[in-house]
Amino acid sequence: MTDWAGSAEDNGPTSVAQLLTLTQLSPNAYFTEPVRTGRRPLFGGQLVAQAIRAAAHTVPEGRVLHSMHAYFLRPGQPHQPTVLRVQPDTDGRRYSTRRVTATQTAEILQLSCSFVRPKSGPDYQAPAMPTVPGPEGLPDYPLDPDRLFDLEARLPEDPRPWYRWPARLWVRVREPLTADPNDRACAVTFLSDVCTGLSRAPHVEEAGLLPSLDHSVWLHRPAHPNDWMLLDLDPISTAAGRGVYTGRIFNADGTLLATLVQESLFDPSRGKARRADVSAQSS
Repeated sequence: MTDWAGSAEDNGPTSVAQLLTLTQLSPNAYFTEPVRTGRRPLFGGQLVAQAIRAAAHTVPEGRVLHSMHAYFLRPGQPHQPTVLRVQPDTDGRRYSTRRVTATQTAEILQLSCSFVRPKSGPDYQAPAMPTVPGPEGLPDYPLDPDRLFDLEARLPEDPRPWYRWPARLWVRVREPLTADPNDRACAVTFLSDVCTGLSRAPHVEEAGLLPSLDHSVWLHRPAHPNDWMLLDLDPISTAAGRGVYTGRIFNADGTLLATLVQESLFDPSRGKARRADVSAQSS
């Protein structure tokens, strides 16, 4: 996977919608262009969204993503292309399941996902959306455009303390997405990884960066990611060098759209050692 040669003017995709445009290599394999070169690894939400988009191309028409479970195997490199290989597992009367591997010079992601033919049924949600000011009138919260593209965020007041990464924020995709419900589902999974609920956990200031190990999302209701949605995250546990947090995504009227769970490395000793190395190098 080192034979891609882009022009000096080709900076890759600039929006989530462009990220979801894949090149087909075979009936069950797809190709993604490199993104803007940067020092940080590929954004995990990008890899997940593109893997789901590849899987969605292989399912019967009318089936929509309802859940996904991903393992991040090693960091992806932004200056390298990625091949997404889809393994069709089952196509039942209502459900289709797929497995996807993302590969650069080695596998960087393994993902399982399930699609359903929608139907009506009882509609109930237990959690209520937190009482927060709406996004209108709030200042923009700066995001890294090289990793998060046209994702836009605004930060409501939050009475609970957090360190470095907000655990509650309004988010939306700025550039229009297609009306395809799987494109919209991919965008929801993209933004589900934008922050971490471990920013509220004790000792997070000692742990440093928090590389993700795995990530799961359940989509309960159709979402329109070009509209504002509230991402609300909470830590569950930190132990044995790992931390787990959960999150919910609501639309502006308080409807629960999705639930997520993610596990990350959480090792304060590694953070301390990393800061000591940086300090020694700069002295």
